[in-house]
Amino acid sequence: MRGAANKWLGLVAAALGMFLCSLDLAVNVALPDITADLNTDLRTVQWIIVLYVGGSTSLQLGLGSAADVYGLRRFYIIGLAAYALAVLLIGLAPTLPFVLGLRVMQAVGNGLIAASAPALVTGIFPSEQRGRALGLMSAISTLGMIAATLGGGVLVDSFGWRAIFLARVPLTLITILLALIILQAPAASDGRKNFDLRGAALAFVGLAALVLFLTIGGRSGWLSPATLTLGVGAIASLTLFLRWERKIPNPVFDPKMLTHPLLAPVITASFLMFMATFVNLFILPFYVSDVLKVDAKALGFLLMLTPVIAGGVAPIGGWLSDKMPPAYITTTALAIAAITMLWFSTLSADSGVADVAIRMAVGGVGMGLFQAANATLIMGAMPRDRLGAGGALIAMSMSLGIVTSVALMSALFAARLALHETAAAQPTQAFVLAFRDTYLIAAIIATLATIVSLTYWPRVIRRRLKKLN
Repeated sequence: MRGAANKWLGLVAAALGMFLCSLDLAVNVALPDITADLNTDLRTVQWIIVLYVGGSTSLQLGLGSAADVYGLRRFYIIGLAAYALAVLLIGLAPTLPFVLGLRVMQAVGNGLIAASAPALVTGIFPSEQRGRALGLMSAISTLGMIAATLGGGVLVDSFGWRAIFLARVPLTLITILLALIILQAPAASDGRKNFDLRGAALAFVGLAALVLFLTIGGRSGWLSPATLTLGVGAIASLTLFLRWERKIPNPVFDPKMLTHPLLAPVITASFLMFMATFVNLFILPFYVSDVLKVDAKALGFLLMLTPVIAGGVAPIGGWLSDKMPPAYITTTALAIAAITMLWFSTLSADSGVADVAIRMAVGGVGMGLFQAANATLIMGAMPRDRLGAGGALIAMSMSLGIVTSVALMSALFAARLALHETAAAQPTQAFVLAFRDTYLIAAIIATLATIVSLTYWPRVIRRRLKKLN
């Protein structure tokens, strides 16, 4: 009984780290206040988001591999400590350059937490309980998004933008204390004693160049000299990275994963899922405010619906993943996402808040089912000595999907809007037509993710038939 209790306490200690990472959504709420207080402009202040997401994405593979080599528990606690120090110093930072530099430090902490936490939970729980555990972790992480959405605005209005960083310090210190007391260090892995520093550096350079290519390309144009230079640099660095990884016994990223019959399609489907659905966070708000003419309170309610529903559904998705192959749950979730994106494309200027709300709620069901089942699939396919790399793959597929969505889908929306405005459509009508076009493409991307997920069904069916025989 005591062992069972320790498992669930360990889950709480690890999941609180993911909760902390989700709280960073509050930064979006604080951007106007940061802009005014630090005497900058909206275009410049957005680098607070870019550097954090880009830094975390670029470092995840290397940090996940390092955690496998040097200890998941140790790196999880180091990640929490780096996160705590970063948010404390950001809350005290006098100028924007200090904030930007410290956001990179926070990204390191976030990368360590995001890679180590799912790996720790996977190591604590047996395979027959893994889905429920990872589902509960997803639910707790989603609660962080809800707390950030609701509490971020309150903190900013009451105490200023620095409060959204300083308020995280006590909770992070509590999480460190729980991790030190509750989490046990897993048994040391055999055969993975050397950390691939060169591979980690090449991965960082290549992924950082890729993120900046997508970010700057979406803002300044895809044919600008800076964009083209970053694109070529990303291709060159990632090519060198993959060639190097094939030569060494303990790579940061095993190139065989690119052709793995399960991992490759699962990660691809995850990337496409987040690329398709993230439009709800940067295009939908403009439709709600500019077309439906509703206030910020109603917009906050609508944006909160998806994480609230997803948080409630994630444990159910985890439980189902323990009862049946999680591949079935993943495909179902992706199909729900595709249908929901297509449903969004039918909205018009005459639609109401209720029409948006029901779509956001259904999208939350798909997201909740997907997060638990997808994590179960990836972590279940990873060797025991590469669980940190598995956690990094989960986080990286999501981060790259989000970055790509912001870059490509916003560029698509802008192009379609300009086209419809040129066709002499009224401003509201032009916006709605561009909105519909963008969501139709999002639906196609989510449908493609569903089709990709079907490619690993034969492997699952063969496993079940083998067990029956």
